[in-house]
Amino acid sequence: MVRRMKLEIDGMSCQHCVHAVRSALEDLDGVEVRDVAIGTAELSVDSSKSDAAKIEAAVAEEGYQVRGIS
Repeated sequence: MVRRMKLEIDGMSCQHCVHAVRSALEDLDGVEVRDVAIGTAELSVDSSKSDAAKIEAAVAEEGYQVRGIS
């Protein structure tokens, strides 16, 4: 099942941050990145391949923190 997610992300302040988060999310199996901007990301996620924990971990690896998911 594919689910849309909107992330609120702390610590992003520039286009380098946007690129780093976009790249990390694009590397996840089952995640289609719809948009990334400073402080947010919109995704389509295949729940059989990925989940919120994997997404949060990928963002954290880049040095940012997911504050909320809707």
